[in-house]
Amino acid sequence: MMIEQALDFTGRRVLVTGAANGFGRAIAQSFHARGAQLVLADIEAEPLATLADELGAQACVFDQTDPRSIERLSEQAGSVDVLINNAGALVAKPLLETTEADIRLMLDTDLVGVLLLMQHFGRKMVAQRHGVIVSIGSQTAFCAGENRAVYAAAKAAVTQLTKAAAVEWGPHGVRVVCLAPGRSLTRMTQQTAAPGYQGDRGLARVPLGRWGSAQEVANMTLFLASEAASYVTGETLIADGGYVLG
Repeated sequence: MMIEQALDFTGRRVLVTGAANGFGRAIAQSFHARGAQLVLADIEAEPLATLADELGAQACVFDQTDPRSIERLSEQAGSVDVLINNAGALVAKPLLETTEADIRLMLDTDLVGVLLLMQHFGRKMVAQRHGVIVSIGSQTAFCAGENRAVYAAAKAAVTQLTKAAAVEWGPHGVRVVCLAPGRSLTRMTQQTAAPGYQGDRGLARVPLGRWGSAQEVANMTLFLASEAASYVTGETLIADGGYVLG
């Protein structure tokens, strides 16, 4: 199969969570350009509706911290060929200043919600005997970083969850992979990557000498979900400009 054919999603149904902004928006636009039938989900109704209108997609407002909301999303979306588990939450604080509410928000969004979405849509994929789940992890799963202890723990768990699900669901034709970006210029990270803030110190550790972009994350997500990566499962691809090598 030629690469252009492998990256063609015409007729395939793709669900992107956290689609209204940042990585999710770029991912949704990239899949749309490759012919996918999109279901877009986010907690922010207005930007979600605007993007869905732009791409001719189905829009589903949901809260990833609420299991009932995730169940409703599963019912609204129906069966999909690809799940992009992108929605996330980061509260950047020193560990000793991180509140219980901060902890619950990050764990419920970045781990429990991800797991529940995998269960809901993985069950359907196992039944239909095909499907791909791509979860957006983080370089923090592999290296320590200040003000990100809980976030890093949740993302590290997603990396291990990816391996376990891949082993269980591989015999049923379902691939499960994870993409771990480094710091990229999105709304969630703009404060920590802004000039004059601590992000500059982190930039000095990036061999490529720059932050990533949402489009670069979208390109790699498209690849992992495509037939070009048809023999890849259980893996986490680190895409951080070489940061974790330092």
